Amino acid sequence: MKKKLFYALFLGALTVTGLGFSSCSNSNPDSQNKTEDVNDVDVEEEDLFVSKDGKFKANFPGSPTRDVQMVATEAGDIEMISFVYEKSATEASMIAYSDYPSSLIDAQDPMSILKNARDGSMEGNIVESNDEMKVNGWPAIRTRAIDKTQNLHYVLEVVLAKNRLYQILMVRDGSYPDDAAVEEFFDTFEITMKK
Repeated sequence: MKKKLFYALFLGALTVTGLGFSSCSNSNPDSQNKTEDVNDVDVEEEDLFVSKDGKFKANFPGSPTRDVQMVATEAGDIEMISFVYEKSATEASMIAYSDYPSSLIDAQDPMSILKNARDGSMEGNIVESNDEMKVNGWPAIRTRAIDKTQNLHYVLEVVLAKNRLYQILMVRDGSYPDDAAVEEFFDTFEITMKK
């Protein structure tokens, strides 16, 4: 699966209109992008992937690759850190996070921020479901959507923890990822930062 598809999807969330952000010319998925071996990770006895810097853990279906990308916005450069596991050419899983200026986050309703992030990510796709929820007490929205032009099926969850926006994604070509795989990945995602 082409990583550019992931970055385009996640960059959409970084153009959160409710925060007054808009994508600038150097938000191209190929610009200011570096891929690294995952070095902030420990493996727990449960075999969960743990990002100490990202303050989360989850059961990835395999070993992810860490990418760091700077995205220019009206609020300044926002760093997006993502962890991607490509199961095959047609299926992948990803967790990304970005820290926004607290002053922008604190002035708005968390659900409005999440809806704007979801809408930015899912722009142009057919949204089939939206479920508002909590992840470890933090507000979240889980969305299922289809990109009819590329026949991609997305399950996306956006979570706001303080000023950090997490995006958890599974994508598959032709049909949604298996429910058991979605449950195993999404339901094991845990934010480890204190409230």
